[in-house]
Amino acid sequence: MCDVAPPPDQPGDRPSGRFQPPEVRRRQILDAAAALALEHGLDDVSVAQVAATAGIAKGSIYLQYASRQELVDALRADLWHRMLDEPKRLLAENDRPAADRMDDVVAYLVGFSVANEDLYHAVFHATASHSDEPWTEARQLIRELLDAGRLAGEFDLVDLDVTTDFLLHAYAGPCYHGDDVADITGKLQRLFRRSVGTED
Repeated sequence: MCDVAPPPDQPGDRPSGRFQPPEVRRRQILDAAAALALEHGLDDVSVAQVAATAGIAKGSIYLQYASRQELVDALRADLWHRMLDEPKRLLAENDRPAADRMDDVVAYLVGFSVANEDLYHAVFHATASHSDEPWTEARQLIRELLDAGRLAGEFDLVDLDVTTDFLLHAYAGPCYHGDDVADITGKLQRLFRRSVGTED
């Protein structure tokens, strides 16, 4: 099988390396910052290193982020959004039983947490942080899901807030002490269902 060179790009086919749309440039910067945080620790990462890793000029970073701290905050916020946006979408699927949505939320959170454990530690725990971790938002998401199941008559809760806090912490622990995603997911789904009075 012979290699055939692809046809040359036509003008306007794609953004050039120098002139990327802002969202593409921000993604490049955040991906580079995340890779460096994993390799060196966030405290030892400079804007110049991020620029070099992203293959862009240092000034290009300051067009998107006014300071190093703003870039660090953006990296943390990006991790939050990637953690919680999909569960929010699942929660909004009101035509599905709450128990099924709960299973899917658990599966996503476990998979995301295991896959990103090292990055999460590097971004939130291995450096001083002026930002809150997304636990308040995660707690609210779980609470809304439990309340929806309660109002629909699917869930039998001893106490909404106590059950929310129990399940939030019950989810977090196993994700950071194991790497068998399928095993952790299945066990947590059963635990969640039993905690809300829903049969397996």
